[in-house]
Amino acid sequence: MTSRVYDNVFVLPAIHARQHYMQPVEDAVPLPVDPLPHHASPMLNLSALCIDRHLGDHADKAAMVWPGSGARPEGRVSYRALHEEVCRLANALLDQGVQRGDTVAIHMPLMMESIVAVLACIRIGAVHVVLAGVSDVPRLAERLVQCGAAVVVTGHETDSASLKAGLDSALLGAASRCRVQLVLVVAPAGADVPMKPGRDHRYDAVVDWYEPDFPPAVMFSDDPLFVLYPLHRPGREHGVTYTVRQYSRLTRYAMEMLAPQGNEEIPYSLLDMAWNAGQTALVISVLAKGSTITDPGDGLQPPNV
Repeated sequence: MTSRVYDNVFVLPAIHARQHYMQPVEDAVPLPVDPLPHHASPMLNLSALCIDRHLGDHADKAAMVWPGSGARPEGRVSYRALHEEVCRLANALLDQGVQRGDTVAIHMPLMMESIVAVLACIRIGAVHVVLAGVSDVPRLAERLVQCGAAVVVTGHETDSASLKAGLDSALLGAASRCRVQLVLVVAPAGADVPMKPGRDHRYDAVVDWYEPDFPPAVMFSDDPLFVLYPLHRPGREHGVTYTVRQYSRLTRYAMEMLAPQGNEEIPYSLLDMAWNAGQTALVISVLAKGSTITDPGDGLQPPNV
């Protein structure tokens, strides 16, 4: 990752036309990243499956219903609004130097901004890893080092813990072994959040400046896309990296197994449990189906893992 963090974030010009489906390789928009792996099979970018394909007839349908999420008030997020949020973050990450194959760690509970972060990573071809349930500081530090995260998207606090304080301690403990150069903090307006100058920035203060449009990157079947840390694995922890093909399979299995009739809603408690275990495919499958993620607001908290 090339660090390009600015005190005054500027708005990118609207140079990208909306592209709902992946272009053929020969017509792909050039990206400032590593050469594309022509030996692999091209595949549809999953963010287009989750968002763009719903923008025709169902753009105003609710993608998420939240009782209150991070810096945002209680309300409803349509697929159109979700598309704009994902594109803004994708533009921000790319402008800050995140490239294809770089890792972005998501260190917060299941909420609107965390889902946006997953989809934005997929959209630009970055690898995402969810560390929502990791409350132990040494373990969090080890995972940040091991996965090679260049960016962390974190929250301010939950009912039971201060996410930002725990992350700060982990980054301090990891010291020079850690690659993290940018931390985006989701926090309510007016919240007193400790910030390290040059590294830490409020999520909305950075992301809201960017254009709400970004074409999905061309993806190939063996591109890395997702890192999972299996629970209760003995010995030194190492994440399991899933490629685009493998992650697409996970998403398809989730859609087929949990909603065989196509209209069956997946309980939020199950989505929350999967998220806290580091799994994102189940959440993605709900959006791929065009369903709505509804948080009942029952205060579910990440387990200590």
